[in-house]
Amino acid sequence: MRPLPWFVSAVLLALLADAARRRRLPPVSLPPDTRGELDLRGGTCAVVLDGGAMPTTGGRERCLLVSLLHDERFTLNARTLATGADPRTQADLLANAWHIHTAGEARGTLAWLLEEGHRALYPQVCRILFAVPRAAREREIVLLDELFDPVRLALCVDNLERAMPDLRAGRVVGSRVDLARGVLAWDMSRAIHVARAAYDCGMQTEAQAWAVIERAASQVFTQLESWEEVAVSYLLGRAMWGGPGAGLLRQLSFARLCLDDSASPWRAAPYRAAACGA
Repeated sequence: MRPLPWFVSAVLLALLADAARRRRLPPVSLPPDTRGELDLRGGTCAVVLDGGAMPTTGGRERCLLVSLLHDERFTLNARTLATGADPRTQADLLANAWHIHTAGEARGTLAWLLEEGHRALYPQVCRILFAVPRAAREREIVLLDELFDPVRLALCVDNLERAMPDLRAGRVVGSRVDLARGVLAWDMSRAIHVARAAYDCGMQTEAQAWAVIERAASQVFTQLESWEEVAVSYLLGRAMWGGPGAGLLRQLSFARLCLDDSASPWRAAPYRAAACGA
């Protein structure tokens, strides 16, 4: 798929969009021959911890580790809600990277990450990329324009396609089983990251931030089976969002460090214990 064909074929897309509005198709799903093989997990979900019990201190620390890849370093405090970063720096990060300037905007972004995020796009991105002929992709995307922003959907398809060589070389994607991890960890890692930054600069109370973190982590621990699956799920989302390049390569290297290095907090927190909130 050529990068952003929208700007090259604007007239064609306008005609297709007009035709699509006259004949709207229902939401599409994976073709029957791939549905059993590619079970895309990570849709809207509100899983809570078993019995609704609050995690122990150790369990809370493990909840924070879900966002380890997004922080991209081991230097932020992974044992407490406060990251240790300067509040002004965190406020600038929220404003510049997330367009968050108020507590209300923080709540709205966190709700979107917990309930929708890029998980809403991922099944369609995979279906279009792997099951729709290249020549038919533009039309397929336009036919979905009432459900998804067509430019964003096209960009995500293009990003993931161009990133696939790096994902394969980095041993992230080797089969459809890996694709089936979905992008839940990408969304939940970012939710924890935003909640902590918002707490650091006073946009979230301690109780509000922990509620987000525990809900995000519980979804990950319920739906994914290991830190390796968390890494795959996160990196698939990162690739779909940003495509290939130095940023993805840096994330691939850091993910390998998190999984293999003896100094990694993941190595000190066995996933099964994390899943139990122990």
